[in-house]
Amino acid sequence: MAMMTPGKVAELMNEPGCEHNHKHKNGDKKQKGCQQQATPGAAQGGCAFDGASIALVPITDAAHLVHGPLGCSGNSWGTRGSLSSDSHLYKMGFTTDMSENDIIMGGEKKLLKAIAELKKRYQPPAVFVYATCVTSLIGDDLETVCKVATKKLELPVIPVNSPGFIGSKNLGNRVSAEALLDHVVGTSEPEFTTPYDINLIGEYNIAGEMWAMLPLFEKLGIRVLSKITGDATYKEICYAHRAKLNVMICSKAMINMARKMEEKYGIPYIEESFYGVADINNCLRNIAAKIGDADLQERTEKLIAEETAILQEILEPYRQRLKGKRVVLYTGGVKSWSIISAAQDLGMDVVATSTKKSTEEDKAKIKQLLGKDGILLEKGNAEILLKVIADTKADMLIAGGRNQYTALKARIPFLHINQERHHPYAGYHGTIEMAKELDEALHSPVWEQVRQPVPWLEECQIEDVLAVETLPSLTNIPPATVSFPKKSLSTNPLKLSQPLGASLAYLGIKGMMPLFHGTQGCTAFAKVLLVNHFHEAIPLSTTAMSEVTTILGGEDNIDTAILTQVEKSKPEVIGLLSTGLTETRGDDVQGILKKFREEHPELDELPILNVSSPDYKGSAQDGFAATVERIVAYDYGESIPTETKKPFVTILAGSCLAPGDVQEVRDIVESFGLIPIVVPDLSQSLDGHLVDDSYSATSSGGTTIEELRNLSQSSFTLVIGESLRNAANILQEKFGTQYQVFPRLTGLGAVDSFLLKLSQLIVSRTDPHLDKGCEVPAKYQRQRRQLQDAMLDTHFYFGHKQVSIALEPDLLWATSWFLREMGADIKAAVTTTRSPLLEKLPTENVIIGDLGDLEEVATGSDLLITNSHGKLISEKLGLALYRMGMPIHDRLGNGQRCNVGYRGTMNLLFDIGNIFLEQEESKIHTNDYSLLSR
Repeated sequence: MAMMTPGKVAELMNEPGCEHNHKHKNGDKKQKGCQQQATPGAAQGGCAFDGASIALVPITDAAHLVHGPLGCSGNSWGTRGSLSSDSHLYKMGFTTDMSENDIIMGGEKKLLKAIAELKKRYQPPAVFVYATCVTSLIGDDLETVCKVATKKLELPVIPVNSPGFIGSKNLGNRVSAEALLDHVVGTSEPEFTTPYDINLIGEYNIAGEMWAMLPLFEKLGIRVLSKITGDATYKEICYAHRAKLNVMICSKAMINMARKMEEKYGIPYIEESFYGVADINNCLRNIAAKIGDADLQERTEKLIAEETAILQEILEPYRQRLKGKRVVLYTGGVKSWSIISAAQDLGMDVVATSTKKSTEEDKAKIKQLLGKDGILLEKGNAEILLKVIADTKADMLIAGGRNQYTALKARIPFLHINQERHHPYAGYHGTIEMAKELDEALHSPVWEQVRQPVPWLEECQIEDVLAVETLPSLTNIPPATVSFPKKSLSTNPLKLSQPLGASLAYLGIKGMMPLFHGTQGCTAFAKVLLVNHFHEAIPLSTTAMSEVTTILGGEDNIDTAILTQVEKSKPEVIGLLSTGLTETRGDDVQGILKKFREEHPELDELPILNVSSPDYKGSAQDGFAATVERIVAYDYGESIPTETKKPFVTILAGSCLAPGDVQEVRDIVESFGLIPIVVPDLSQSLDGHLVDDSYSATSSGGTTIEELRNLSQSSFTLVIGESLRNAANILQEKFGTQYQVFPRLTGLGAVDSFLLKLSQLIVSRTDPHLDKGCEVPAKYQRQRRQLQDAMLDTHFYFGHKQVSIALEPDLLWATSWFLREMGADIKAAVTTTRSPLLEKLPTENVIIGDLGDLEEVATGSDLLITNSHGKLISEKLGLALYRMGMPIHDRLGNGQRCNVGYRGTMNLLFDIGNIFLEQEESKIHTNDYSLLSR
């Protein structure tokens, strides 16, 4: 089994270039800060695979192939903010998408075929192949496959042995450096060299900020020979060994590369920062000094004087507004001190910073910059950060995206500083950009408004936004042909993994802590995706499987994780979900939980749910549905009698509904005098609302345990989404509750059917306190007339428009039929998993595939409808894109989006209608100009 050996891992963690691995003068070893073992139940951050991929993926013209089940690639690709000045191949997600059968039979043949297909279709100069937990566990020999592929295809194929369970993101960074040293650096020669050639190591061109530094080097006559790896080409890294100096930008990430290049090629290295005026100036001076050219040093001083004179004038107004503002900084590595310098340049007072990824040298710089009163945070979860901010009376938090919503929920201004951001802060230009962003964040008028006391005593009623529906007529529509292309290479995955869908369903239960049984990387990828989509703090935890527990079994990790969460988070319910790793290994989770119950009778009252959700089969919709089935099947104890005269109605809310959709459904049902029990209720947990209560580590809202007990008292079940039919069957068998499935809630007829059913439920009641002749509430009757009017206004623009859609089955159904009812044609339909609805879609062919399949069939469309990853295809094909589904990471308001009911249908109608309207206007302008040119 060719993988990262324990000895190699230990070597990388005991990196001699790290200051903390040096000895004290008395001979005692310093603490090995690199060797931080993740704690089950309390682990956060990415895994080794995460670290390796973020370090290598910025190589823009190479192909990056993830060998494993869908989860590792599907939840992570396309999320990092590294930019390219040329090729965009690096933005494409390539994975072998291992299935259950592949895991049983081994994935080496599929991997070889995938590499061959990748070369044939995209002709990359090189392919990086990443090992993952599952493929390492089953023994796929990555090294041998890559050697064979290199020889057979005459193409460099570089193995990156980085399964998530071997360690943290930092270790993955170093694994990536080893891959470059072993297989890339030194394999080619530059056309020429100069005495002024340097390499930049650990600079990833986040938000294009490296481009702010390159012109400065060019003015000085310094040539950046190789960029490792931001905006790099594969070839330039091959000849990196000919540089005269290595400039380390992120010392924690690739220190092993700089040290070994010094040992092997005699290239000295220095550590520098591109953030803040003082550090930029020092960086330029130190490079010039290290190169040792007097003329260069003179030119450098002249350039610094010119640039800083202009910069000071521009920054002066910002300094006046930012002076004295107190900041808490929570980031890692070199940024833990370099951003302090940048903030101090602007007159700000940094009162605390993190040292979670800092070397001893970094910490020394931090102490020097902060002084004796500065606070150094070794650890910093949301609760600790909020306390530090309160204790120091800080004005804002500067941190990465995972802490963004912690700050905003506490009404604290925030600046995003880590890898997913979209603003460049490096160089002189970046310093201006940072000053501008800080000023806007601190002085936005929004803060005065959100901090005002509530002007009323009682909690305000949530105003309804939209509504719901059923199956359309299938008259004269032939069955669609459903195809499932069998291929080794999945290009730009559409589907999200079952564990992600399972965790989303769990998040709809109040007081829930979803617990991933897998490596911490599985949880980290899911958390980043959900945070970026919902713009909410997302509570997820992990059993943090390591290499040892992967081999020996995860029983202790499950026990430790549950007990850790009970102590730290105090959940009302824990939702355990499996991953590809633990399903492949065959952990008997039910047996483990049974034993846990026997050993911990004090936790008998704590519901602990468990769902099987391997990411090597199915999709997020399947994981969501399986979890809802488990939620309704679980025994929560006897229901509590209520005095209400109103009947309970169960609403099973499918994964096709956004939190705003669920809220609208709830509002409609309540308007009929019914009490809805929504399962799961994302409208109460992920809708986006400020909470005045103390910090909670679990889901802040959702279906309560009391409501789940009252399912036995429900008079009827309304099922929204075909995928939850089996959950309704479970309730029917368990309590005898009748149900009706509404496959969609968008469109005039769909909403009519839903409201009709609600009125029938009221009429069928014998309770004298209810109006037996209840009609549809007046406001919905008015909305129906408004929708009818809107359909008349917009139908001109929908007629025979060609639309290509790629969504999960339930959402694909709702969207396709809505468009078809408006007169549009479904040119192409791509989905993620099997469903009985697919053959009844209003299109000729349905593909169960990926966005690569959509690209092949969407040519000639007027509109694409899919998630944010569809942007690559829309730009390539020159087509309009309407974002729907998950993830949507480049638009705001996903928690409040509502496309159901009369008003929700109107929203969707106008959104898409305006796209078509704009297309019509563009065509008119084009025609006019062509006429004038004759």
